[in-house]
Formats: sequence, C-alpha cells, structure tokens
Amino acid sequence: MSDKQGSTPLLVSANWLAEKFNDGTVGDIRILDVSWHMPQTQRDAAAEYKDKHIPGALFLDLNTCRDTSSELEMMLPSADTFADSVGKLGVTNDTHVVLYDNNDKLGMFSAPRAWYTFRVFGHAKVSILNGGLPKWIAEDQPTTDEIQEVESITYTPAMRKDLVKDREDVESNISEKRYTLVDARPPGRFKGEDPEPVPNIKPGHIKGSVNIPFTKTLNPDTKLLKEPDQLRAIFKENDVDLSKPVTFVCGTGLTASILALAAHYIAKVDVPIYDGAWMEWFLKADADTMENVPE
Repeated sequence: MSDKQGSTPLLVSANWLAEKFNDGTVGDIRILDVSWHMPQTQRDAAAEYKDKHIPGALFLDLNTCRDTSSELEMMLPSADTFADSVGKLGVTNDTHVVLYDNNDKLGMFSAPRAWYTFRVFGHAKVSILNGGLPKWIAEDQPTTDEIQEVESITYTPAMRKDLVKDREDVESNISEKRYTLVDARPPGRFKGEDPEPVPNIKPGHIKGSVNIPFTKTLNPDTKLLKEPDQLRAIFKENDVDLSKPVTFVCGTGLTASILALAAHYIAKVDVPIYDGAWMEWFLKADADTMENVPE
C-alpha cells in the first residue's frame, strides 16, 4: 500500500529491498537501522548495529533522537534535534527513507516509532522493512559490519501538530468525547493486573480508553504486520471506527506507533498519538482520570 502523499510504499519486503541492490537503485534510498530495546533486555542496539547491519544502512539512535531533557522515556525530539539527527545521516527532505529494527521476537518494534517521528516532522517518503533485520537474514540476504560515510545535509522539518496530542487535550476529551482513545499496551497492564516495565509507574489506564494490544497487529509466525482484512477485523471487534477521530496511547509512546502504522496501512489515515503516554498520565494527571490502578 502506498502513502497517500505519493507513491512511497508504507511497507517494503526483504525481496523489494534486495531488488534495489540487484538493479543498482539502492543509492536512491537511505536505509536506517532504528533498533531500540527495552532496558531490561540488556541489549545494546548501537553495538549490534556496528557488528551486523544491512549493507549501506546507517544507525539512527532513538535514545538521542528524542527529548533527552524530559523525565519521560520516549518524548518526541525538538524540530532542531530531529533535523540534526537525520541531516547527519545524509537524509534530505526528498530522500526515500527505509527503516528497520532488529527484534527477533516481534519482527518490528521500534521502527514504527521512528516512522511516526519522521511523519510528525513532515517527511512522507518513509517506509518500513516488514519483518526487519530478522526477516532480511531469514531470506539469506547479506549483512556487513562496514559503516558507510556520508556527508551531512541540512534538513528542514515541518512539524505536523495534528499528529501529536498533549495531556490537556486528552484530559478534556474524557468529558467531551471528541475521539476514541486506544491503548496499545498488553491487557494485563491496561487492567492493572501486571506491572509496568518503567520503575515507579503503576499499571492501569486513562479513564474511558479502550485496549487493543499492539501485538494483535503482528503475525507471531511470520513476524510481519498482519494482512489488511485481519487488521480491519481487530479494530472492528473493539468498536474502533477509523473513519472517526481516534488517538493512540501506550506506556511511553513507542508501541502506540505500531497501532498508528496498522491504521495507516488499512485506512490511509494519520492517527495522532498522545506522546506523554501512560507514564506522564500516571505522574501528573488526577487520580479520578485513571482506572484500574492498584493500591
């Protein structure tokens, strides 16, 4: 499926990317490894990239391409930080960017967050390698430890504020019900039964939100995003109508992006994300705006 702002495919296959190498047009795109792992995995995404990556791929560090001044874990970077981060990787405003991450359990985890970030700053020519590096390797495609040198480019971001919700907007929506708020976390955390992975943050959810765990959108066998009909059924069975206003939320802002990707894939709509996520809500919102928070 192509992006509504042009002919850029939303998802590309390992075979699609391999053909770019075979026909010599891979130089027309910029491949970025955007792997990020939960701290408890004790995985070093940057070190893993240096050891093995798709030929020509550069590393975009989501630990630095974010608001590092915030106490929250995964807030969007400023426009200047984003421009500096991608400009150093040779990305221009017209570059077709292909993103992937290295998550052997899910196939994709952090790439949708990077995709969302690019779109927030006005970059529509961005695709995700479906299945990520594990799928690439499974299809016997080459990897390397050689890191390509590129010239820094001046990137000019154009922030789309329509894709970002703040706490005040979400709070007013509890009574005004302008949109459906969909939480992407696992059901145990949403229901307040399982712990949050972030220290000192209790589980539970924002009052009135509904739960669609992000893992439901991924095929556990192929590690690919599920087919459009399957995704439509998931949203429908949870009474989420993508033709009406919707906003996604999760624990820190990362997995909500996977639902945003799924929504874009089947409905060609850009769905905003509450960037502060449950982490900000738990720390700053009133107790009566939360549900299922354990004592």
